[in-house]
Amino acid sequence: MSYMYPFKGFSPDLPKVVSGKGIWLFDENGKGYIDSSSGPMTVNLGHCHPTVIEAIKNQVERLHFAYRFHFRSNEPETLSLRLILLSDDNKRYAFFLNGGSEASEAAYRIALDYFRYKGQEGKIYALGREITNHGNTIQSLSYGDDRARRHNLLGNSLDPVTSSVKLTPCYCFQCPLNKLPDSCQLECVTESLNTIDKFGSERIACVFIEPITASSGGALVPHKKYMQALKNGLQERNILLIADEIVTGLGRTGEWFNMKTWGVESDITVIGKGLGAGFSPISGLLISEEIGHLLASQSTPHFIGHTYSGNPLSTGVALSVLDVLTNEIGMHDIKTKGEYFGLLLNEMLSDIPCIVDIRGQGLLWAIETNLHQSMSAKFIPSGHKHSINLYACRSSGKHKDSLTLLFTPPFIITQHELYELVSRVRKVFRDNL
Repeated sequence: MSYMYPFKGFSPDLPKVVSGKGIWLFDENGKGYIDSSSGPMTVNLGHCHPTVIEAIKNQVERLHFAYRFHFRSNEPETLSLRLILLSDDNKRYAFFLNGGSEASEAAYRIALDYFRYKGQEGKIYALGREITNHGNTIQSLSYGDDRARRHNLLGNSLDPVTSSVKLTPCYCFQCPLNKLPDSCQLECVTESLNTIDKFGSERIACVFIEPITASSGGALVPHKKYMQALKNGLQERNILLIADEIVTGLGRTGEWFNMKTWGVESDITVIGKGLGAGFSPISGLLISEEIGHLLASQSTPHFIGHTYSGNPLSTGVALSVLDVLTNEIGMHDIKTKGEYFGLLLNEMLSDIPCIVDIRGQGLLWAIETNLHQSMSAKFIPSGHKHSINLYACRSSGKHKDSLTLLFTPPFIITQHELYELVSRVRKVFRDNL
């Protein structure tokens, strides 16, 4: 086999899908699979949404590409304005790239430029928390904590100064400090700030966080006071807060941006995945007014883009995605479905002995078990047997080796389909216990 993954673990036994519609993918034999992770965490509007398909046809016929240094175009400029208005906070600038890793690294580079132009050239490092994913480039793996990808590099390419320095996560169910949510004093924030002070806050430009950790730990919803306490500590130390909303942004948690849930403004927000809803690669940055004004006042160009950055086709698709989210779905609908989904998960699965926690927000939920992560080798094929595609997290549990399943179904899913999804998950557990 020449395509696509030249390594032993790639299985040609995976179903080969040939079409998709709504929450379903169909293989070459006509069998359907519920896409419970939205492919993963990207196809938020479901497969082959007709409104977006029509917009793509119109966009391709009108203008599909223009190089941003040679021409302006309406699509990226309109998309920037709409996202800034939707953010409804301190953001005043937007820039677009192709994937989440690119956008993550671009956010870091903007943080470096910001402090360089302020005459604080010593602030050059980025830190992140344990159990998190901020991209798959070598730089983003340094401040991220995707252990499988980091191990594959054998440490040789990672920055030795920062790659081993990680802040304490807010993982209430498996609190690394053995605290309980109702009685804790946010010791996880205190520990994080102590780590920063020990490293040297004068050397740190920014800290990356996922408001709700998604694919690594499995819907790690933070303590309600966590985000404000962390933001306050970073502000006191003159460190930028970069919110990685590649998964949580644009409706996944029932808000346009999950930082709204916690009442906190990031300095830079990173978006992706659902921005293109799987139709076209696109990611982006939303930048605060203070940072943007400083960068805009400099004569030196900011080389954070790539050839396809802000191309009319991808940004035109994103505009259509926002139209569907605004006019056909709505944040209230996502919240309502999310509450029902959480109710179903608890009512239908909480009696399964190996399930130790069910948690989430909006249409971002996870089931943590006391099974070993290696059990995913049985659960995934069993899911295919029962016509559902399952996603296993990579760093969940007390020892970061627990089987935790993440559920991020398309926003268009109905209550009946949510019930069917959970019913099939129950069958998978029944088969493997």
